[in-house]
Formats: sequence, C-alpha cells, structure tokens
Amino acid sequence: MLLLPNTSAVMNENNDRYSLNDLQKLIKKSLEEKLPGYYWVSAEISELKINYAGHCYLELIEKDRHEDIKSRLRAIIWSQKARLLLPYFENITGQPMSEGIKVLLRVNIEYHEIYGLSLIIHNIDPAYTVGEMALKRKQIIDRLESEGVINLNKELTFPLLPSRIAVISSEQAAGFQDFTDELNQNEYGYKYFTKLFSAVMQGKETEASVSSAINNIFEETANFDLIVIVRGGGSQADLSWFDNYNIAYLITQLPLPVLTGIGHEKDLSVTDMVAHRSFKTPTAVADFIINQSLRTEEHLTQLRESIIDYCREMVRRKRVIINRISVNMAPRVRSSLNNKRILLNRTGLRLSGNTQSYLSHNRSRLNTIKTDVSKRSLKHINDNFRHLYDLNNRFKPALKRYKHQKQTILDNFSRSIDYLRPSRVLERGYSITLYNDKAVRSSNELQPGSEISTILHLGRVESKVFDLKKPDK
Repeated sequence: MLLLPNTSAVMNENNDRYSLNDLQKLIKKSLEEKLPGYYWVSAEISELKINYAGHCYLELIEKDRHEDIKSRLRAIIWSQKARLLLPYFENITGQPMSEGIKVLLRVNIEYHEIYGLSLIIHNIDPAYTVGEMALKRKQIIDRLESEGVINLNKELTFPLLPSRIAVISSEQAAGFQDFTDELNQNEYGYKYFTKLFSAVMQGKETEASVSSAINNIFEETANFDLIVIVRGGGSQADLSWFDNYNIAYLITQLPLPVLTGIGHEKDLSVTDMVAHRSFKTPTAVADFIINQSLRTEEHLTQLRESIIDYCREMVRRKRVIINRISVNMAPRVRSSLNNKRILLNRTGLRLSGNTQSYLSHNRSRLNTIKTDVSKRSLKHINDNFRHLYDLNNRFKPALKRYKHQKQTILDNFSRSIDYLRPSRVLERGYSITLYNDKAVRSSNELQPGSEISTILHLGRVESKVFDLKKPDK
C-alpha cells in the first residue's frame, strides 16, 4: 500500500480532508515517486484510434485462459512518436498495428487529474508480435491436425465438370471481378453459373462475415459443384485475417471442394492450407476451373473415338464372318439343290410310271369287262367305266399340284443360290481376301509382309500386310 506523505499545504483545517484536485495531485506525485522510469508491458490491443492531430489512442487488455478480460488500461502514442513507431511496426510485422493483435510496449506510467491513469508508449518490439502471430497460427494448425480435420476437404473428389460455383468475396473486390471475367470470357465457350455470397474480406469483421457466408452456402450445397473464396490484392497483414480457426474448421466440414484465391506471393494462410486447392490469385482459380473442363472434354473425346474404333472393328469382324459363311454356304446350297432336283426328277418319273401302270391295269380291267359282256349287264359296265373316268380326272389335278409344289421349292432354292453367289455378296459391300489364291478366313493365316488380294464388286485391290490383330480366343 502506498503511504500518503504529510503535506500541510494540502491539508484542510480538520487535517483529514482533501479536495478532489488535491487528491489527484497527491496520487500523481506518489506514482511518479514510486513508479518512475520505463517498463516493458505485453498486452492485446482491443481499440485503436488516431485523431486529427496524429495522436494514437489505444485500449490495452489482458485475458485469462477463458478469454475473459481480467485487466484493462488506456495507452497513448503521441503524434511525434506515432509517425516513427507505426510505420516501423508495419514494416517489420507486415501488418499495421490494429485491434486484436498482441504487442510488447515500452511505456512509462502517467496520471492525469482529468483523464486518469494511462501508459505513454515510447517504443514497440515488433518481434514479439511476429512471434505471437506465428504461435497463434501454429496453435490453430496443431488443433486442426489433432482433431483430424485438416485434410478433409482435400480428400473430396473434384467434379469433372464444375459448372455451378458458389463464390465468397466482396462484391466491390477487384479480385471477384477478375475471377468472373476470366471465367466467363474463356476461349472455349464453356458456360458457368456463379452465385456471390458477399463477405468482408479483411479486418476484424472477416471471421464473422466469412463464417456466415459458409453457413449460407451449406444450406444450398445441392445447388453447387464447388466453392471459391477470392479477394483482391493486399498486404501480408490482410492475409492474417484468414489465419482463423473458425473459418478453417467450417471449410473442413463442407461437402464440396473449396478453392481459394486469397494467397500471398510467399505465404499461405490456414484457410489456404485446409482448402482443396489454393492459388495465388483469383484469375489462377478461374484458369484451374477452365482447365478442368477442358481436360474432361478431351477425355470424353478420347472415349468417343475409342467407342467408334471399337464399333468399326466389330463391324469388320462380323463382315469377315459373314463373308466366310457366304463363301462356305454357296457350295453347300448348290449341292443341296442338285440333290433335291435329282430327287424331284426321280419322284416325277416314279409317279409317271405308277400312273401308266395304273391306267394299263384299268384298261385291262375294261377289256376284261368288255369280253365278259355276256356275264355282266351293260349298265354295270358303264358304271365301272364312269368310275374309272372319274378316278383318272381326280388323279391328274393332284399330280399337277404335286409337281407345282416341288417346282416352287426348286425355284426358292435357285433364288437362294443366286442371292448367295459371291458376285451378289460382293455387290452388297462385302469383299473376299485371297492369299496364295485361297480365301483368308483368319488373321492367323497371314504374317506381316504377306501380299494379299482383295476382290471387290468392281475391281481388285493388291496390298501388303503391315500389322495384324490376332483374333480373340
């Protein structure tokens, strides 16, 4: 406890009362006597304002492990010092002095009768802030790794045709305009649908704004193929706003791949690290998406050509089989027709002989009836003769129909033979390949360098074999 000195000049008549101003002066004097000189103080900046005169007013705080504020004090950098210290700090740390960062300050204690207790800042140690930033970043990365989520978005399958894109950016950001221009003016004519989820891309509102945009996209994931986070150019300090655990964690939980174009030329933010892919600029993100569409188109073109080649090969093989069948079938059909013709002729001869025999037999019966007229009545003879006449008339049409049926069968066989004649087969677009004047039935009969002849409907082609594909077993 500080002991108040016995100063009769400030005592009132009762020796135990002070005016407010006298008490303030006593406190100021006591602090100057008991806490003289300079002190290095570490704290977090919760507020920072620079007035018109160039004086920098700060509010410094310290938090406990639960992130509750346990100490608060105002500090001042007078304009003359501020003109030197603020650029120096930004040059070393890569970011301006701002709210939310931790600093190590060389101060002296000052007490003012009106403004109360404050710290006057005379120097800053930027190395402390750089170390705190690096430590914070490392703690975030370690936490994401320990939770097993840091690579979740990288493990998602990137879409073959990414045409529906959710974009997190600021509508006024040059990076957003660069991204959409590059995407929509691609030389291949690919069409893309983009929807902007507007967010603040730098400053202390970045975390809440980007997190809100991510949550809004999560409600519409079925409408998109991927998510893009882009911003315009900025300093390394601007990148530090994306060294944020909450933003990074939300990205790891998304079911869609995330591409980022918020990077710095040399550094990656934690947001870049957890994304599916990260790029230095928004234009590079657009180029990657366009190239993915191009690769897919080229792959589909190759598949189409492969299918066409396969179908052509199948047609060629089937044509060879049909040619082989037609060549083999023609002699068999011709032989079968000859056999049927011989059989038909034999049947006709046999029928003719049977008819003549039948007619001769009935004539003999008729002659017998005539010679035996004394034993039979004339009426009975006439009946028998009429019966024989009727039989003869019925048998002739039946014989004619039988001959007509057999002739029809013979004509059908003749037409089939004519349809399968090699010349007719060649007219339909088929060909016959000869090797040593023999029909080639399999590629196994040939070797590279074999000279072959191909008979077409009109003409003949002489060729040499350069490559062979053996038939599938």
